Amino acid sequence: GVMSFTGIPGSPPVKVGVPMADLNAGLYSAYGILSAYIHRLKSGEGQYLEVSIMEAALAYTVWESASYFATGNVPPPLGSAHRLSAPYQALRTADGHITIGAPNQSNWERLCQAMNRDDLLEDERYADNAGRLMNRASLEKDLEETFGTRSTNEWCEVLDAAGVPAGPIYDMEQVWADEQVQARDMDVALEHPLVGMTRNIGLAAKLYGSPGKIHSPAPLMGQHTREVWNESGVSAAESKELIASGAAETA
Repeated sequence: GVMSFTGIPGSPPVKVGVPMADLNAGLYSAYGILSAYIHRLKSGEGQYLEVSIMEAALAYTVWESASYFATGNVPPPLGSAHRLSAPYQALRTADGHITIGAPNQSNWERLCQAMNRDDLLEDERYADNAGRLMNRASLEKDLEETFGTRSTNEWCEVLDAAGVPAGPIYDMEQVWADEQVQARDMDVALEHPLVGMTRNIGLAAKLYGSPGKIHSPAPLMGQHTREVWNESGVSAAESKELIASGAAETA
């Protein structure tokens, strides 16, 4: 159901930009393995673990499913807008877009003051979050009228000084050049035996007692086949048969 509420209202369904179902299934698998391991430590019993990619995607529909359960209404796509708060979305500037977040009344007031738009504070349509959600289209138009007068970087500086959550929308070149990304060791260089030096995504979970590290590049086709077989008790005869049949490959 994720594609049904992703994209611009009135447009065809849009696929999420990252393989969220696949990645989330991997995360749930890790959680499940750890839970089963803890259970085994306590009880001595092992168990099977089953993870569905479909269910992993469905588990991410927290707001949409909750809204549907509560109201019976099918949630529509909202573009970049937040389902529960407004304004909380991407807005057009003089040279691109900026993302802003004003999820509570104090944020909203600081935003209007930073933009010199006290008239929006006096507008009854935008008096509270419920009103801003109901009048999202006109609110977006009113905000972009002002955001369109300055560049994204200029607005980021203004809103940062005012304590309003905001930021630019980076492309891949920009995000990997970002100082914070580099300082957090998310860009990891590793030597690959075939293609030389490669760039890799670092670890998002930082452990300070036992820090993790990426030790090797992506494996070659079949690089660890024999290692897995040895650990799994596959005999030499079975190994030869699997290779001869084309069912497996070794590097």
